[in-house]
Amino acid sequence: MFAKLLRVGGLIALGLALSGHTPGTIGGGSEEVDLQPRMYVQEVNPWTHLEWNDDPANFQFAIVADRTGGHRKGIFEDAVGKLNLLQPEFVMSVGDLIEGYTEDVPLIRDQWEEFQGFADGLEMPFFYVPGNHDLTNLVQVEEWERRFGRPYYHFVYKDVLFLCLDSEDPPPTHMSEEQAAYVKQALEENADVRWTLVFQHKPLWVYAEDTGWAEIEEMLKERKHTVFAGHYHTYTKHDRNNTDYFVLATTGGGSALKGPLFGQFDHVVWVTMTDGGPRVANLMLKGIWDKDVRTAETAKVVDGLLNGAAVAPMPIFTDKKDFKGGKTQLRLTNNADLPMAISGRFWPNGTLVVEPATLKAVVPPNSVELIDLALQPQGKKAEVDDIEPLTLSWKVIYDMEKGSPIELNGTARVVVERQFDCVEGKKKIVDGKSNDWKKLPFVCDDPAEILGGGPDSWTGAVDCSFRFGVEYDDEYLYIGVEVEDERSVLDPTKHPWGQDGIEVRLDARPDPIRSNGTGQGEHSDIIFVGMSPAGEVGEMVYYQREAVEKQGVEASCAKTESGFFAEIAVPRAYMDEKQGSAWEAFRLNIAVDDMDEPNGALAQLWWRPDWRKGKSYPGSGTFKKR
Repeated sequence: MFAKLLRVGGLIALGLALSGHTPGTIGGGSEEVDLQPRMYVQEVNPWTHLEWNDDPANFQFAIVADRTGGHRKGIFEDAVGKLNLLQPEFVMSVGDLIEGYTEDVPLIRDQWEEFQGFADGLEMPFFYVPGNHDLTNLVQVEEWERRFGRPYYHFVYKDVLFLCLDSEDPPPTHMSEEQAAYVKQALEENADVRWTLVFQHKPLWVYAEDTGWAEIEEMLKERKHTVFAGHYHTYTKHDRNNTDYFVLATTGGGSALKGPLFGQFDHVVWVTMTDGGPRVANLMLKGIWDKDVRTAETAKVVDGLLNGAAVAPMPIFTDKKDFKGGKTQLRLTNNADLPMAISGRFWPNGTLVVEPATLKAVVPPNSVELIDLALQPQGKKAEVDDIEPLTLSWKVIYDMEKGSPIELNGTARVVVERQFDCVEGKKKIVDGKSNDWKKLPFVCDDPAEILGGGPDSWTGAVDCSFRFGVEYDDEYLYIGVEVEDERSVLDPTKHPWGQDGIEVRLDARPDPIRSNGTGQGEHSDIIFVGMSPAGEVGEMVYYQREAVEKQGVEASCAKTESGFFAEIAVPRAYMDEKQGSAWEAFRLNIAVDDMDEPNGALAQLWWRPDWRKGKSYPGSGTFKKR
């Protein structure tokens, strides 16, 4: 392949200059090191173009927003660490750096010492701009002057003028004539800069009274400029004088944090300065992570919480119509090498009462704890089919040896659930024919959940319904499903769920994993078969054939006069292996996919709620060997 490459001008040099050296070389001895990119070029190449985005006049800097006015501890400090990750050339501010509003000199000095400690943690220059919390009174003004000198100033960086102004130039919410004169001189001395950037605390343009801003704004009108302010803790971009005026949100200041549409969030502003003006990006602090966002250590902790077994209430199974009370357990599993602190509460649901109603525990490393739960109906008894699951809201905290604590929230459900019998039967030939089945006792003509193409995609049992049976013999567990469908829509080129078809999920793992499992991404742990009777008699569309048949599973699906029949046989050896002994129970769910028109809406009819969705509950569809 490489012998056929065309070398245009040999290995071409593509202008890269570093540290002021002549493009292409660095060093001063007898040997020169070539720094330019070297690339094979031919008529067609695997890139868009070679106009490198490396204009030396461009640069990046960041801006922090209001920190105070009810500051939230740790947020600004977090921003400092994340700015060091991002490595801007410098960092600007828009004021309100300390809480202020006091004449207590020791307190004022303590607040500034704290903030300057944060600023000193930055690996790049930080430029102060005062806000009303910083210059509340003459005592604070004097302390500012003692620490920082002047409250307004300017500088030029790469042909861009930075104006840092004081919106509290007495009186508050005002810029004095002296400051306006200073701005005028700075603008005149830098008349030919390519852009002017203005930083101040209060957005003085929104005030009805005379703030002194109008005079300064008039000076800026004829030049390319952008203005950044804060104070309101709510992000808003204004269009004034054919340019952008920004009011920033917070970097730890008081905020309801309602989100971007409300302009209430913690952020840093990332600015890339170009000849066409500043390119502004708002970086949410929660969206900036360092290289340790996920390590092997944290993965072990988090994965243990997300696999469905860390907080696992066991269902109360019954074969009776009425429920008069019962006991179960909440299983807390900590597979990490650190203690797991957990707290939670059960929410009332109108049908059940649980004792205890709250939870607080610390589970030692690599251990399991069982919490006893007692459930009672609200009255003397309740019909099992009418009982709503009890929801436990929980929070787990791990104090990591390195880095911030890991905190995760979740929910778990305690249910009173019917348990079904799996009866012994005769050996069956898996051929997609129902003649081996005398009974299909489980009927689904009122699905527990309907997913897919909307409320009109299924019009009732006349449109589509199914019944099924489960039996076992010495070698296999059998599942037979008969589907009644008023119209068949079949296409052998599509997946089973892209036409009339069936999806069967069987979980033979032991409890509590089985009851709390989702079947999502667990095809190595559960049996999942998708089938459709598309094609000639005996042929079918079959999903994951190799993976399923590797377990010794047999499956068949064939058309009938009124729909189709599906049949599956799962080796008992597989069931025994999953449960670690002779199998006693399993969990089953069936969905029938129904279409009434080619390329039309698809209705997915679930016997029990989809294990992967929010309506699911532990232990649904559990069968016990009888």
